[in-house]
Amino acid sequence: MRARHNSGFTVIEILIVLVIAGVLASLALPNMRDMVIRARIKSFTSDMQASIMLARSEAIKRNAGMQIVPVDAANWAAGWSVRVQAAGTVLQTQDPYAGLSVTSANAAYTATAVPNVTFSGTGRESGSGGAGVAFIVYASQYPQVPARCVVLAAGRPAVRADGDGNPANGCN
Repeated sequence: MRARHNSGFTVIEILIVLVIAGVLASLALPNMRDMVIRARIKSFTSDMQASIMLARSEAIKRNAGMQIVPVDAANWAAGWSVRVQAAGTVLQTQDPYAGLSVTSANAAYTATAVPNVTFSGTGRESGSGGAGVAFIVYASQYPQVPARCVVLAAGRPAVRADGDGNPANGCN
């Protein structure tokens, strides 16, 4: 008589593998969440920088005023649109960013609530009275993820990272 040889895994072996996979997943999920939040913040800053550059170049090209305005009053995280100032023609709209908080200020991070960004026909930002504009983007539910800022000073937008972990004072 031949002995039967069973091949495969036992229940104990499968349970041990599942426990190990569960422990590894519980260690990896917080880092994955932070990576997704960081990517969302970088997407916002990249899209805002591109919109600022579009509005500035269109203002120069058309020799007309251009505006970037939030879709929802002063909530920039709800999206924005780039439009011709006088005609109101919308050139670009941006979808909202869920889970992000956006604070607008002047480029020195002192005055808050910038209602819109306006460019004159020469391509100069004219809505802030020469003080520049800054957007501080952060995830208020996850303070361990550093904030990023889009700063428009001297005509060109720049993206900066927060160095001190406090989005209340901008990206210092």
